[in-house]
Amino acid sequence: MSDTPTYPIDFYSNEVVLDPHPHYRAIRELGPAVWLPKNELWAIGRYDDVRAALRADETLISGKGVAANTYMNNDRQVATLVSDGELHVTYRRLVMKPITAPEMKTLRARILATAETLVDELLERRTFDGMTDLAQVIPVSIVSHLVGLPENGRENMLKWAAATFDTLGSLNARGRAAIPAVQESFRYTTGLRREDVDPAGWATRLFQAADDGVIDASVVPGLLQDYIAPSLDTAIFAIGHMLHLLGRHPEQWQAIRADPKLIPNAINEALRCEAPIRAFTRYVSEAFEVGGQVVPKDSRVVVIYASANRDDRHFPDPDRFDIFRNASDHFGFGHGVHTCLGVHLARLELSTLFAVLAERVETIEVGEPTYLLNNVLRGFTALPVTLR
Repeated sequence: MSDTPTYPIDFYSNEVVLDPHPHYRAIRELGPAVWLPKNELWAIGRYDDVRAALRADETLISGKGVAANTYMNNDRQVATLVSDGELHVTYRRLVMKPITAPEMKTLRARILATAETLVDELLERRTFDGMTDLAQVIPVSIVSHLVGLPENGRENMLKWAAATFDTLGSLNARGRAAIPAVQESFRYTTGLRREDVDPAGWATRLFQAADDGVIDASVVPGLLQDYIAPSLDTAIFAIGHMLHLLGRHPEQWQAIRADPKLIPNAINEALRCEAPIRAFTRYVSEAFEVGGQVVPKDSRVVVIYASANRDDRHFPDPDRFDIFRNASDHFGFGHGVHTCLGVHLARLELSTLFAVLAERVETIEVGEPTYLLNNVLRGFTALPVTLR
């Protein structure tokens, strides 16, 4: 590998997790595929190359796991995220049925009422934590009840989701510490029976699909995991990032207040600037050529969504937050067959919440956020916010 572009960082270290963008830029500048010896991964970070990698799902496969460690890739349960081909199509169609765009229409009124009550309460308080008091409220209150888990399951969804993403990086101290929570979530879903869940909830649909012979009953616990993680964190961290960016750019918040039709654009731009999920890995089933660089068979690549979103080959002045930019082709929700399962629900939650904020809030002021230390997620644990 003497002539191979190499970058000697630990992609999952605190340094890179807390300040990733200089490292993403270095990876992009080094080449289309860059060897990370400390992680034994090939990194793909340029926009066109990330898009090509995410479309090459027959070569860069997910069925052998999407983690950066052997333990999780060998010990994975059935889930949409770690399946390929027709099996993936079957699982995805089933899991996504209640969260497709047509189904979301029936949720709009419920999300709107929750958002209006929440914003009114926060305006009374004026200063609060933007993550626990705002960003988490709608996704947790809506999604946890929609899934239809018993109360003890709903209470643990956030903990289990964060732990799941931590174990999908390297098995560093964070990854190892998260394993017990992931095992706890697996034990919980494995122990669930049809009579335990809300008959009108999403989980019931999975049990019904097993009864109908669409899937084997043994895969229901794994597919339940798809509702625990992807349906929460993408929306929660996207709300946090959008609050932070708009608080730091008050002129753009005023533009949204003047023209709420800018909200979808602002959502895309926030997701472009700060993708809630940094990257997943793929297994290279056959040698893969990208930008003239060959990634060898039986290796593993980390496909960096967050890097592609800041590639100046595709997005001019990429470090600038600009709600007037057309950023609809960002990778904040992934791309291709493995696009985020919760994309429609997340967009509905974000657009509804920020429409209510635009109607009722004149100024958003933010303090310094506290960043989450997580191997895969990019977001805040706390964000001081004042609404006026």
